[in-house]
Formats: sequence, structure tokens, C-alpha cells
Amino acid sequence: MAFDYSKLYFPYDSVRQYQDLLIQNINASIESRKNLLAHAPTGLGKTVASLAPAIYQAINNDLNVFFLTPRHTQHRLVIDTLREIKDKHGINVPVLDLIGKQHMCPLPVSKELGHSDFTDYCKDMRDNGKCPYYNGTRKVDLTEKAERVLKELVLKSPMHSEDLCAACVDNKLCPYEMALELGKKAKVVVCDYFHLFSDRVRKSFMARMNKDLEDSVLIVDEAHNLPDRVRSLMSFKLSTFGLNASIKELTTYAFEKEADTVRMLLRVLEGLVSRYEREGLVSKNDLVGELESLTSLSYDDILESLMTAGATVREERQKSFTLGIARFLDAWGNDDDDMVRVISRDSKRIVLSYHCLNPAKYTEPVFTEAHSAIMMSGTLAPTSMYESVLGVPESNIVELKSPFPEENRLTLIVPETTTRYTHRSDEEFERIAVKLESVINSANVSTAVFFPSYALLARVREKLKLWGRNVVVEQSGLSKEEKNSLLYNFRSNKGSVLLGVVSGNFGEGVDLPGQELECIIIVGVPLPVPDLYTKSLIDYYNDKFGKGWDYAYVYPALTRVIQSAGRCIRQASDKGLIILLDERYAWKNYLKCIPPEWRLKITKEPERLAKEFFN
Repeated sequence: MAFDYSKLYFPYDSVRQYQDLLIQNINASIESRKNLLAHAPTGLGKTVASLAPAIYQAINNDLNVFFLTPRHTQHRLVIDTLREIKDKHGINVPVLDLIGKQHMCPLPVSKELGHSDFTDYCKDMRDNGKCPYYNGTRKVDLTEKAERVLKELVLKSPMHSEDLCAACVDNKLCPYEMALELGKKAKVVVCDYFHLFSDRVRKSFMARMNKDLEDSVLIVDEAHNLPDRVRSLMSFKLSTFGLNASIKELTTYAFEKEADTVRMLLRVLEGLVSRYEREGLVSKNDLVGELESLTSLSYDDILESLMTAGATVREERQKSFTLGIARFLDAWGNDDDDMVRVISRDSKRIVLSYHCLNPAKYTEPVFTEAHSAIMMSGTLAPTSMYESVLGVPESNIVELKSPFPEENRLTLIVPETTTRYTHRSDEEFERIAVKLESVINSANVSTAVFFPSYALLARVREKLKLWGRNVVVEQSGLSKEEKNSLLYNFRSNKGSVLLGVVSGNFGEGVDLPGQELECIIIVGVPLPVPDLYTKSLIDYYNDKFGKGWDYAYVYPALTRVIQSAGRCIRQASDKGLIILLDERYAWKNYLKCIPPEWRLKITKEPERLAKEFFN
């Protein structure tokens, strides 16, 4: 008997090749309370393939669905898919599209504050009755106006977070408070990774929505991002920039004793970093013992005095560098074998870091407690690595093929240049630029060129001559508006060239179908800087799994390459040329990471093959 997709609230009349296998595996995993790691290449329709069975199981078994994404921009596709499911099947499934509290706040000052400062500022405004939006939303219970607007939000669901925020602001209501009230009624919550994998955030926001993990299905989209994202969430940094800013603010507010303490802390960092040429590993007591000796105070007393002074400063000016230092010192005082302590310096500052090495410490408890979790990505390979690194228990694994015709993609390795550290020079950058020019002109289609870093992009761009072409250049720190403007410029001019960075704004989560993007060139291998943190991560995974080099270095880099290359094949009719421009891609340990369906060709004649492919 054929599998009945309609009963799973699938909104379309037919399924794509291999999409049926993904749907069946997801449905079976939720039904049996198992976790699933799914490597599902671009074009399978992962969003709808996960939502259709998840919503079916949620409705029939009184479960909730949490759809987790690493980027705000990916929420829109999820909400649009949920609308299609609602329209097709006539089901009323309340949905909450949730972004960070600070992003939802309508008060202008919220955009100027750091995350921790905003958290304190928001609490102060609420507790002291100074926020007009919170006051309009609740006294203790919801106000009459808030109850009325909440009913309207439920009826309009699913709606994008921007629309929810706009509706709340129009009625002088707090968007975040209203979102959590909608969350109590929601069957599906679309949110960020940190909402579930930060212990403090999860416990608060799940309690506010009256939801439990054991009754929840988790869908983790682009799950290849999860290990790095969790490590980042659970790591802490202290810099001389923050210390100097703290001294200035403490002096301004007459906290001379505390300013002296921070000066002593600055001396400790300068002393620690002087032991090393650029960076070095330090211990907990290297900081604690020396700081106690210089100040003649206990570490706890130091921490308490800085917390108190920082809180006072924050009350006066809404933000405090001193509070950030106190929070770092509080984290530093912990004993944790899954962390590494590094001090480093460059020409501008000294940085003391407390890095997380083991994301499984935070992800494994979540996956263990949840009803089931679906982790999916077009680059979740090798899936066994993610199963180990994330500590996923009771898991099934499925690795699917691309549904798109193989002849629509040509992947070339051009082993004529390299960005290896030992080979970087003006001459090598000139060779890269000349090769890019000849390939781009031969293909004569809209092209994206991705570099390992902004620094390398800048060096090659200086030598790149693309006469008569519209060249769009990505820069670091782009706002959402700037990013959209660049994309519009690129899309609007056929034959444009985008120069970007593999891990930047356009290497992932961007759809450029059809002739909007037909050629992608990856310059070099985006391996991380071999600093002490990276080396510590390699050693950690070597001790734990015997695969430190692969798990911490090679596989993550090649995953970023595959993600970036996937931008040019978004639908069945697309044709895409992918060029890997570096001799290392032909090496065995890198070659094994490239998907076999790419049918790689190693060539020194990419110009001829590009012309033939597009003709």
C-alpha cells in the first residue's frame, strides 16, 4: 500500500524523489520516540518534509513542535510552509514565530545595548513600572486590551514575528510578553537554537509557555551549525578594551576602589600574556591567585564588589562594562574539564578566553529529555560525527541522495593555486586573480566567488580585473538592510559577480535559483586559524573519539564549502557549475569529504569545460 502523505498534512499534490523516504523516516522516528539524524541534500524540501509528519503526530498525540533555526531569515520559509499546510488541510494550528527578546523590544535604547545590559535594563524597567509597553500588557494578569489582541493573534496564526511585533506596538503592548502568551496556545514554536540549548533561557521560556521537553518534538534545521553555535553560546571572553572602558566608567561614578581592582586585573592580563609570543594556555589560578595577591582581597569579594558597582552604573546609564567583567570572572571561577583557558594578543588588545570544547554537555540532556529530535541538514555528513559530538542518544540515521539530475551539475577541482599559509604571497594572489578572471569570463554567467576570509578576499580583489561586469563585494558586519541591498544589486544585473566569504552572509541560507546564480567558485580551503583553541579542540576530540583532526578541523571546513556550493542548485531545473580552486581539494583526506554524487573532475582546463557545460 502506498504511503498516504495527505494524512500527514503534506500540502502538495506530489512528493519529490527521496523526499518520501525523508518523510517516512521522520514520521517513524517521532512515532517511536527516537531521534533522527538526516543528511538530506539541497532540494529535498526538508522544511515541509519535517513539518507535515511532526504536526500530524503533535495533533494526534498531544505534543508540541519546536522548529529551531540558526538564523532569523530562515523563519520566513517555515511560517510560509505552515500557512500552506493550514490552507491545504483547513487545520487551525496556532504558531509562534519567536526571535530574541531584544530584537522584539520597541524601545529605541534596546538597540544600543549589549545582550546582558539589555537583560538588566528590561528587568529594571518592568520591576519599576517604567516600561509603557509592559504596563499596557499586564499588571499581574493580562490587561483587557492584551486579552483582546491575543485572540486576534491566534486567529491570524501563523504569522511572521515582524507582523506580531507590529500588531503589538500598534496597541502599545510588549511584543515579547504577548509572544509568550501566544506560545501557551501554540502547537508549533519557531525559534532560535539558544532558546532550547541555553539552560537558563530554556528553563525560563519553557516555563512561561507551560511546555515540557518530554512532550516536545524538536526539529533542528541546518543542524551542522549546532556544535559551533553551542560552543559559542557557552564560551566567555574578556579584553583590554572592556577593562579600559570599565576603569573609565568606574572613575566617572566615583568607584575608585573598584577601578583600582580592574587596573590590577589589567596588570594580571599583561603579565600573563608577556609569557608568550602571541598566545598561551593558562590555568584558573593564574588569574585568581595573582588577582587576590595584588588586591589583598578574596576572589568572592572582588566579584561581589564589581557586581555591585556595575549594577549601580547600569541603573544610571543603562549599560555597564563592569558588569560584563564581573560575569566573566564568575564563569572563570568554575572548574570544568570541558573548557580551555587561552590568553592571546594582537596589535590592538589582549584577550582572555574561556572556551567551551564539548557542546554535548548542553545538547545531550535536551535530546535525552525531549520526546524526539529531528536533526537535518544538507551537509550532515558524516552523520556519525554529529551523533558523537552532540551526544545524541537513541538515534536513527538516514543519508539521502539529491533529487536533482546529476547532469545539471558540473564540479571541477582546479589544482593550480592554493591559499595555504606557507604559499601566500603577492605572486600567488596574482595567479588566483588571473585564474578567476579567465574562468568567470569563459562561463559568462552570474557567479559567486567565496573566499576563506575577508582578508584573503581583499588581497585577491586588489589584483582582480573584471571589466564590464557588475561586481558586488561582501563586507563584514553587514546589517540586514545592507545585505538585502547587495542581493538585490546582484540579482538585478545578469552576469554579476559576488565576492563573498564562505562563513559570511551569503554562503548559507540564501536562495538564488535559476539564472540568478549559475556558477560558484570556492577559493582555497576555509580551514580555521590553527590557534591554541583549535589545537585544544583537536586534542579534545582525539582523546574522546580518536578523530580530532577530522572532527575539529577538516570536516567542519569542508561542510562550509559544501554549504556555499549549494547556493546554485536550488530547484530541479537549475544548472550549476562548481569550481574548487585549490590544489588541496585533490588530496585524499579532502577528497573523501566531497559528496560522491558531485562526480568530481580534476582539470587544468576549467575554461573549456565551463563553456561546454553552459552551451
